[in-house]
Amino acid sequence: MKRIIIPSLFCSLIFANELDILQKDKKELRQIEKEVIQKKYEGAKDDWIGTINLSSGLTRSHSFSKDNDSFNKSISIGFTQSVYESGGIEFGIKYANDELKSETIAWENENIAMLQTIYETLLTIEKLKLQIEQSDYLLKNKDIELILKKIQYEAGRVDIIELNNAIMSKNNQQKENISLKNSLKDKEYELSKYTSFKSNEIEIIDFKIIDKEKFLKDNLNIRYENSRVELLDTSYKQLKSSYLPKVSLNTNAGYSDNGDLSRDTNEENKNGSVGLNMTMPLFDITKEAKIEKSKLEVLKQKVNVTDIQNELVYEYEQILAQINTYEEYEQITKNNLKLYDDLLMVNQSSNSAGMTSDFDLEILQNTKKINEYDLEINDINKKLQYSKLYFKTKADI
Repeated sequence: MKRIIIPSLFCSLIFANELDILQKDKKELRQIEKEVIQKKYEGAKDDWIGTINLSSGLTRSHSFSKDNDSFNKSISIGFTQSVYESGGIEFGIKYANDELKSETIAWENENIAMLQTIYETLLTIEKLKLQIEQSDYLLKNKDIELILKKIQYEAGRVDIIELNNAIMSKNNQQKENISLKNSLKDKEYELSKYTSFKSNEIEIIDFKIIDKEKFLKDNLNIRYENSRVELLDTSYKQLKSSYLPKVSLNTNAGYSDNGDLSRDTNEENKNGSVGLNMTMPLFDITKEAKIEKSKLEVLKQKVNVTDIQNELVYEYEQILAQINTYEEYEQITKNNLKLYDDLLMVNQSSNSAGMTSDFDLEILQNTKKINEYDLEINDINKKLQYSKLYFKTKADI
C-alpha cells in the first residue's frame, strides 16, 4: 500500500512533492496559480520598456469642385522609451520583485494551510476511531450496570428511578456511539475533498516542541506581513517619484507615397526624427493627500506586524499551557492505570475465591481499557496542539 508522509519540517512549498498528497485537480490548480504569479511578475518587471509601434494607411480622395483625384500610401514606425524617471524605473522593477515575493509567500501559506487541514483531519479521524473503540467498552460497562440494577430492583434494593437512570445511561451511550461513527464519516468525507488517499494510506510523523524564538522569527504570517511592508514602502517611493522630472526618448521613421491620379504624378517622401522629451507635473491638488496616504499605509502595516507579533507571543504561551495540561492529564491517567492494576490483582484473587462476582472483574478490566484509550486520545490532543506551532512556522531548508 502506498503511503504518503506528511513531514514534520517544511521547506519552501514551491517544490511540487509537498503537493503530491493533494487531489489531482487541486494540485494542478495550485501549480497554475503559481504560474500566474510568475507571469504577472515577468510582465510587471519589464513594464517600463517602451513599445515599438507600426502604423500604415491607404487614402483615396476625390474633389467634387476641382479636377483632383489622389491616392496616398503611408507607413511609419516609432519607438518611445522612458530613460529617466527620477528613480521611478528602479522602483517599478523593485515593486515587481516585492510583489512576486509577497504573492509567493501567500501562495506557500495557502499550501501549508491545506496540508494543516489534512494533517489535523487525519489526527481527528484517528482520535474518533479510538473514541469509538473506547465507547464500546463504556457501553459494556453500561450493560453490566443495567443488569445489576435489574437484579437490585427485583430484589427490592433500588427503586424504579435508579433502574430508569441505568436504562437512560445505556441509551445515551448508544447514541454517543452512533454520533461518533457519524463524525468519523464526516471527517473521512472532509479528507476526501483534499486528497484521493485514504486515512490509512498516509503516515503521520510526530512533531516535537519548537522554541518561542523560532516560532516568532519564522512565523509564516509574519513573513507575509513583512513582505507587505516592503511592498507598500516601494509603492510609496514609486508614487513620490511620479511627481519628479521624467525624460523619454522618441524616434520615428516614415515613408509616404502621394499619387495625383488626375495628373498622373507621384511624390515620395521619407522622413525620420529623434528627440528627447522632459515632463514634470507642476501642480496636482491631490499630490500631498496621495503621498501622505501612501506613507500612512506603510506605517499602519509596520504597526500591524508588531501587533501580530504580540498576539503570537500570547498564542505560543497558550498552546504551551494546553500541552502542559494534557501532560498533567497523562500523568493522572497513568496513576489510575497503576491503581487499576492493583485492583485487578486483588479482584482476580477474590473472584477465584468466589468472594466477588465476574461482573466486578469485568467492570475493572473494561475501565482499565477505557483509561488506556484515554492515554492514546490525550496523545493525539497534544499532537493537534503541536501542529498549531509547526504549521505556522517556516522550517529550515
